[in-house]
Amino acid sequence: MTARRWMYTAFIAVPLLFAVAGPLLARGAPDDRSAPFGPSPWSPFGTDRLGRDVLAAALTGGQTFLTVGLLTVLGAYLVGFLIGVSAAAAPRRWLDDLLMRPVDVLLCLPALLLIMVAALRTQGSAVAIACAIGLALVAPIARFVRMAAAGVVHGPVMNALRMQGESRGYRYGRYAVRAMARPIAADVGVRFTAAVYFLASANFLGLGFDTTSTDWAVSVAANKDALMIAPWSVLLPGALIVLLAVGTNLLVDDLLSDPRTRAAGARKRRPAAPPEVANSRRRRRPSRVGRHG
Repeated sequence: MTARRWMYTAFIAVPLLFAVAGPLLARGAPDDRSAPFGPSPWSPFGTDRLGRDVLAAALTGGQTFLTVGLLTVLGAYLVGFLIGVSAAAAPRRWLDDLLMRPVDVLLCLPALLLIMVAALRTQGSAVAIACAIGLALVAPIARFVRMAAAGVVHGPVMNALRMQGESRGYRYGRYAVRAMARPIAADVGVRFTAAVYFLASANFLGLGFDTTSTDWAVSVAANKDALMIAPWSVLLPGALIVLLAVGTNLLVDDLLSDPRTRAAGARKRRPAAPPEVANSRRRRRPSRVGRHG
């Protein structure tokens, strides 16, 4: 694993560690609250607007945020993938239009508008907001999957399999999975970042979780007025969100980069041989003229 990939993995590992092990680590924090935006007896990050320790709040505020984001992306991608693949493989044009024209209409609706309507209708239900975010993600996912699947379904390899009379469905499926794995995996990283963005925006606007929650986005929104006097109450949860979003995209891009591009980059980074070594190699190389007379 390269140093760059280790760095990207560390970007993701920090917020994941906060989310997974944070509640256990936060048990040592004092239950008594201190003065708002003042020093804390438990950590050097101080307290937030409710007098809670900033580090303890960050340790307990990631589980709900990450769980809702991951489930939203998985649900949206399941629906969008089925729509996109079905449209790409549709034997008739009217069936493709029947599947994709409602998606195009949904694509025109602002995502934040859907989230605001869901939040106001359900008094800020986290489930309703997650469904609204998933609905906003279904349309671009379906369009992307349809584009990626169309080149595979109607490509030369699939046509060759049909001409050979191949009747076993797993042959088609195996080739399609192998051909679509790279772009689909890269798109999942992008959609996860979008879900994090929408979820953070909803919480920042006060439409998501309870305003007294320790959720990272809620903490940023609730403490933003004290950025100058208590910066860690905003910077710490905000940095965790940024590390998660940026690290996910960078790691996915690095893992799914073209092997030929990686090989070319490795050759460029490889130090050139000294002139005397290069000259000795040329002298040792046998002559074609001498060998063939």
